[in-house]
Amino acid sequence: MLDISVDTKIFVYCPADVVTGGAELLHQLVDLLNNQGLDAYIIYYGKDGAKVPIAYHNYTIKVADSVEDESKNVVVFYEAAFDRIKQLRNAQIFLWWLSVDNFYIYGTNIINIRDLCRFDFLFGLRIAMSRCFQLLFKGKNLFRQTFSINWLTKLNAVNAYQSEYAQNFLINHGFKLTTPLSDYINTDFYKGFSTSNRKNNILYNPKKGLAFTKKLIAHNPNLNWIPLENMNREDLVKVFNESKLYVDFGYHPGKDRLPREVALNGCCVITGMRGSARFFEDVSLMNAYKFDQSDASVSSIVEKIEDVLAHYEDQVSNFDLYREQILNERKVFEEQVKKIFKIKS
Repeated sequence: MLDISVDTKIFVYCPADVVTGGAELLHQLVDLLNNQGLDAYIIYYGKDGAKVPIAYHNYTIKVADSVEDESKNVVVFYEAAFDRIKQLRNAQIFLWWLSVDNFYIYGTNIINIRDLCRFDFLFGLRIAMSRCFQLLFKGKNLFRQTFSINWLTKLNAVNAYQSEYAQNFLINHGFKLTTPLSDYINTDFYKGFSTSNRKNNILYNPKKGLAFTKKLIAHNPNLNWIPLENMNREDLVKVFNESKLYVDFGYHPGKDRLPREVALNGCCVITGMRGSARFFEDVSLMNAYKFDQSDASVSSIVEKIEDVLAHYEDQVSNFDLYREQILNERKVFEEQVKKIFKIKS
């Protein structure tokens, strides 16, 4: 694995001025490493002189302007920053696969066309056409300086997976040195929940799986559908605690945070079976609450939605295991970090 000594420095790449679940996880890693007596730094990219966002001021964060490219040091890249690996010559490489799908989605300019087409043929074809346009009309060759998954497998790097979905991807693509490094959601907002006085609200994320969710809404528009948008943390927690159900038919690129947050606050959860939602280890719901996303399934999904709303108090206990796992995630994460970044005597 990694060769960690008392004078090792750990650098973690993170996009500047971004407040998302993934960005918070990168800060959580640096925070934990520093609190365990190691020397860890965030490196912001995309903007010079970026500061730690206010949302992360509760974490122990040090910021570095650049990597000290020495063999004793470790550089952590998440999947959208893999192109920066080529800047290193000596430091140890740690690839943290927070997401599978986002590796491709945010890698449209840096991954070769063959791998993009293997992920999604039409998606890859669109990117190839876009690169041809850039080359022919703007003189910008985006076919050059790309990398392949095969190149990644040959790196002397540790590959960590946040989800079972990502582990499955790494195994199927021939990555050899792999280890689990999951995550945990910030539970500072969590004070327990009550099942009484809940409204027949159906919450959904309009940024993921909206096309399919619109089909569900069209099937029964009389239900109270609430998009989770334009809300701060306090607003979200309030609506979580007064609602009965959250539906998510997005692509689940990793263990998403929103399903866990709503479940922890007493909502029942119904999902599709794309990405990490296929894996019980990632989204630990009974099969009765997971549905294949097809036009034929719309009526059966809406029927299940209506059933949950009508019998919420009888069904909410079906999510106790999921909530128990969520509350245990921080302990698991801390143990994994200690194992991976252990100083060798």
